[in-house]
Amino acid sequence: MNMVSDVEEGTALDDGVARFLGLAGNDGQVRLSDIRSKAANELTRYGDDLMGHLSGLGVTVPPAIQLASNEGGQVNVLGDHPAKTQIESFINNDTRLLKWFKEIEVLHEILRRAELSGRSEEFTRQHFNLGLTSIGSIAFFAEG
Repeated sequence: MNMVSDVEEGTALDDGVARFLGLAGNDGQVRLSDIRSKAANELTRYGDDLMGHLSGLGVTVPPAIQLASNEGGQVNVLGDHPAKTQIESFINNDTRLLKWFKEIEVLHEILRRAELSGRSEEFTRQHFNLGLTSIGSIAFFAEG
């Protein structure tokens, strides 16, 4: 069994999750820093790929684009971006982009849960958001 060594001593990372992440340390451990690095890399790659597609459709940044999952498994654009409908339609009709968004969401949720481990803050009210800005993509959690 793989262990997340940067968190608590007894916090185990399921072997299936480690395979999903594509992480397997030489010593049989998966470090939080490994997950953080993978999450940052995937976020950058996704943002660059999506922006390439959107610019081909004439969608520009600024204004920034804020993406979040809804309860139905689709991606919504939050806020008043002028191309909101076009962006949502494009992402939700491209299974590769939709799946990739969900994988990035899971990576960041694993990190967030580890960061909040042992704290009184409630993770359940926090939702993953992905922002596309003129300087790149960002991931953050917002209550709601």
